[in-house]
Amino acid sequence: MMAGTIPIYCISLSDQLARREYMRLQFERFGLPYAFFDAIRISTEADVPAIYNRKARLRFTGRELRPGEMGCYLSHQAVWARFLQTAEKACLILEDDVEFHPDFAEVVQSLCDTSSSWDFVRLFGVFKCRYFPVKRILGQHFLVSYLKQPNGMQGYLINRYAATVLLQYTASMVHPIDVAIDRDWEHRLNLMGIEPACISHIGEFATTLGAQDRSRLPLRTRLARELHRAGTLHKKLWWRACKRVHLLLRGS
Repeated sequence: MMAGTIPIYCISLSDQLARREYMRLQFERFGLPYAFFDAIRISTEADVPAIYNRKARLRFTGRELRPGEMGCYLSHQAVWARFLQTAEKACLILEDDVEFHPDFAEVVQSLCDTSSSWDFVRLFGVFKCRYFPVKRILGQHFLVSYLKQPNGMQGYLINRYAATVLLQYTASMVHPIDVAIDRDWEHRLNLMGIEPACISHIGEFATTLGAQDRSRLPLRTRLARELHRAGTLHKKLWWRACKRVHLLLRGS
């Protein structure tokens, strides 16, 4: 696979012209073919998708998903589905608020050359998390595995297997898409990343997700939330313990 021939999808709201122009200039500078995917917008209650599991969402967090989070969720799902309609083995998915590092295209090419080593690779993580190097990709860039996922959907490579698994796993909408992806103890994909990152998140563009509700939840809601989370905690801890042992043995 070549970085310039795998499908490259950039998720962007159709009216976000400044973001699109910023991304267009970068793609042209690197000589990469690409396609904008018109992101899905949730504007009214009538737009709320049938897959939104409001009951589970409120039980788990006590708060509704924001309209922008729903639209982002549906947009990534739709791109996975579009990719699976092609015959390609993998694709690159980017959001419209990232900056390419000078070696971006070379890192992506190197990942394409070693595609048998991964199913899903983040090119950027929001949080700094402990990782274990798996393979040197290019220069100081390593393909890595995380114990705790670093969050973020700004840019990633995904193959057909991972896209199929994630479409099935996200059939019920409970969490924002990046949080859903990070629940690897449930979908059981081996999510990987690149360290150091080869793209950055641009903070100068205003968020399109909508304002967060930071009001204090009633005590009863908070207690119910924590009891619900405790019921699934053992699965997460067991997954991470097994993964830690595997990674430590692999590195020894």
